[in-house]
Amino acid sequence: MVTRTFLIAASMGLAICACGDDTADGLGGGGSTPSTGGSAQGGEGPASGGGGTSDDGGAAPGGGGGDGGSAPGSCDLPNFPNETCTGVPAGTELTVVEGDMVIDTEGEIVEGLDIRGCVNIEAPGVVIRNSKITCNSFLAVASYANAYEGEAALLEDVEISCDDQQGTAVGDFNVTVRRANIHSCENGFDADGNLTIEDSFIHDLLPYNPETDPHVDGIQITPVGNNITIRHNTILAGIDGNAAIISPDVENGIVSNILIQDNLVAGGGWTIYCQQNGSGDNYRIVGNHFSTMFHDTVGDYGPWTECEDETEVTGNVIHETGAPLP
Repeated sequence: MVTRTFLIAASMGLAICACGDDTADGLGGGGSTPSTGGSAQGGEGPASGGGGTSDDGGAAPGGGGGDGGSAPGSCDLPNFPNETCTGVPAGTELTVVEGDMVIDTEGEIVEGLDIRGCVNIEAPGVVIRNSKITCNSFLAVASYANAYEGEAALLEDVEISCDDQQGTAVGDFNVTVRRANIHSCENGFDADGNLTIEDSFIHDLLPYNPETDPHVDGIQITPVGNNITIRHNTILAGIDGNAAIISPDVENGIVSNILIQDNLVAGGGWTIYCQQNGSGDNYRIVGNHFSTMFHDTVGDYGPWTECEDETEVTGNVIHETGAPLP
């Protein structure tokens, strides 16, 4: 194995810093960079506990219990990720890289970069950490099923922006993502298979524009979706998004080995679309919190649709009240 590391060049870098406890809920911790994606819906910070109102007048999670300066890990359960514990850690200096990047060396480590272009992973065992990626094309970080064989790519402590274009942050196959701050995209993830998404914050996605008619989803599970774990994330579809998580119709493909666990989700039409017009194979939805921060009904139509027939559906509650979902 060849391991090549892009080291931080402090003299050339771009200093990134955290800016206190300016989230909607006051939940602190992590010391990561705040999102640069703005706040299209206003007040999108997650929390544990009830109470509080969002800036757009809807009920928002509140009473988080941090102060913006807590140690890393304060977004652990029973709290949920926000900008204070995702993205590039505070104080990291980033070296600007202009243009797209192809990573085709096994085990390559990319660290401490501000990549102003898209990233294509074409080798196993690639690691991207403590970096920011801004891409206004189709996929900000692409790992395709036929590009390589072997160890999954790892993205951790990264910020990914699609620069308010109709792009997707991460897709499609063989990637583990931890503590990512994802915003300003049409979709957070295009999920084909062998994907683990955890401890991440997906928010402030592309605002609806009737001329372009974006189909805004936090995570899209595709018709070939398999071996996908979505654990302890905050996924906010916003007022006019489509869904936090959406799965396909069985006519297009039956997804398998799907675990959606311990997430905070809100917004969209239905906030979660399970396998449609039939059930998935080993499709589990466990212990998730559904917030009314955008709509009193969680999503515009309701919290979920076609989930009751899935393999395991337990412990899911309304975030603000603790009321169980039927």
